[in-house]
Amino acid sequence: MEDMNEEMEERVPDLMNINEISNLTLGIDVDTNVLDPVVNSDTNCRFVLSNRGFLNSFSKITLSVKVASNATFPVGVGVYSLLETAVLRIGNAEISRAEGLSNWMSYKSMFIGNDTNLERETYTTSRIMNQDIIYDNTTGAVSNVVSEGYGLSTKYEYVQNAAGTGGALATDPCLRVAEGPVFSVSLADLFPWLRFNQLPLFAINEQVSIELNFNPTASLTRCIHPKGSEASGQDFAIDITQTKFVADYLFYIDGNIQEKWLQQNPVKKWNYNEYRMNIRTFTGEQLNQKNIIDIGAAGRLCSKVVTSLQQTLTANDSRLTNLYSAVAPPIANGNNSLFTTNLVYNDNRLYSLDRKNPALHFHDIISAENNVPHITRQEFNNEGPTGGLNASYTYLAYDQSSVDEGLAGKFHHIAYRLNRNERVNGRGIQLELQYGGFNNASTFTHRAWMELAKEAVLENGTFRCYYI
Repeated sequence: MEDMNEEMEERVPDLMNINEISNLTLGIDVDTNVLDPVVNSDTNCRFVLSNRGFLNSFSKITLSVKVASNATFPVGVGVYSLLETAVLRIGNAEISRAEGLSNWMSYKSMFIGNDTNLERETYTTSRIMNQDIIYDNTTGAVSNVVSEGYGLSTKYEYVQNAAGTGGALATDPCLRVAEGPVFSVSLADLFPWLRFNQLPLFAINEQVSIELNFNPTASLTRCIHPKGSEASGQDFAIDITQTKFVADYLFYIDGNIQEKWLQQNPVKKWNYNEYRMNIRTFTGEQLNQKNIIDIGAAGRLCSKVVTSLQQTLTANDSRLTNLYSAVAPPIANGNNSLFTTNLVYNDNRLYSLDRKNPALHFHDIISAENNVPHITRQEFNNEGPTGGLNASYTYLAYDQSSVDEGLAGKFHHIAYRLNRNERVNGRGIQLELQYGGFNNASTFTHRAWMELAKEAVLENGTFRCYYI
């Protein structure tokens, strides 16, 4: 009995698991270091971390653009518009890679609540995706209780026109790139598995580095400028003097608990998910027909697939969401065109009947994420415009209800939850998709992110990982 009590006293919690230690009272010292990148340019940067303590998963990388312009970062993704890929390496092993980051964040940002967007994300990432009901003052001294629809909301109010039937919303001046605002991105957003695990840097004997690759400035995908007052095509260079890594190193100081944890875990294994992207291009004519495409994941454990369709346009910086959107099927002859889809793996169809009902598409997102997107029906599938986004109320002088420059039909992401917990066979995953109503001459980029299971092993200071 005494031996059992001694064993219980010596057993330490899993210091890597954030959920486990969040319920415990532990003595912690936090050492915050501001690291300069060892490689730093307008195209990429790389940071090398110190091998000490535990790395807090919500450490930040700061980024900034400073140009003589009233431009801001795109609605929905904010400063993530700068990022193309992010890679976490330990030694020579690539532990995690995030691809198509700016487009991926268009999807993940849908799950951030309005209040969080307004109070926090506006000033940490410049996402600007809070929405609120709009009222006008046409009734004079009497309060108008009938709204004019809804639109983006900031700390500022819409400046109404003389007739009181429309208004313009400007961005907060401190968010304009001319002011050189510094925003930050979280490690847990770049590598989602770090949201639940923190790296034991002190137990790793190899170099730990993080590399970011930026979207090229010539692609006009970094910022958006106010409509009418500035011309498209400006060069938004990254202010490399503000590219920093704010690293929080955690040290557990209760009775040599870190050393005890290391002794009890000479070989530490854990599972995590990584998102790999498949990308291909289509013409409108091809999308108007049924397509069966191979997206990969052969021999892997895949639990989820997320897709988006992006239209190739000119002057990306003249649209509220820039290039970072998922376009819905257009309205043709007064009716919404349909998107029809299914997914096939291991010679079985995910749905017994092809999905074409927009309500089911939205339900599938909720099912895959176990979370409800904070977007409207009009923003998802360009339906229900009556009482919705109002063309008379603009943001940066852009019509928010426009399918071209605004928000209507710009968040038509599709998610598939693979619910059989089976390893994908050698044929891989096939997507069946058909969009209706697109112009035959238009070109599109289709992206599919697959959530794949990996296992990591930390043994004798050496780190390795592989797909399960």
